[in-house]
Amino acid sequence: MKGILARAALFVAFAVSAVGVVITFRHAGFAVLGVVVVSYMSVLVLVLAIVLNYPRQSHLAVVNEFADELEARGLLVYSSYRADRAFRVEALGEDGPHYFLELENNEGVLHLNGVYLYDYEPGPQSVRHFPCTEFTMRTHAMEGYVVDLLCGGLVIEPESEAPPFAEEDFVQGRVPADGEILSGVTYDELRTQRLAAQPPVQ
Repeated sequence: MKGILARAALFVAFAVSAVGVVITFRHAGFAVLGVVVVSYMSVLVLVLAIVLNYPRQSHLAVVNEFADELEARGLLVYSSYRADRAFRVEALGEDGPHYFLELENNEGVLHLNGVYLYDYEPGPQSVRHFPCTEFTMRTHAMEGYVVDLLCGGLVIEPESEAPPFAEEDFVQGRVPADGEILSGVTYDELRTQRLAAQPPVQ
């Protein structure tokens, strides 16, 4: 919100200054007025480019830079996986989506959850990158959170979209942790349970 207000204030300031320029040079000749207009527009374009961060750096590019810094400091842990199937659970509030992935060779079901997963989902100007048949999860060695995913293999389209977990599920500890591998239940059992769950009351 503050960023929007700041940009609006900047636009108003430029509009006011434009009126001031016109009034100041209203009696000037066309040559002088042309130089003033060109100079003013050049400054306007430069300032707008800075304010709007053009060319805009993608969030993933920023994440990659951060990962490179952690790599240089030896603070990245690599965990590689191969998956066969996946289904998605909608996000509740701002906790980000959930993915349950059936790992190869009966190695269990990997659960991932977090807003970082949005970076790999299809959007207005992007395609789906995750889930996929091969990927490496890079986590912070000290703090344990996921830094990014290195996607490979073939993209897996989620088999289904299950309703969000309810607040009670979090309170009762029924929601697995991000990066947790579940071994006491099969992928099909989890998928059936989640698809049968009632959507939480908004």
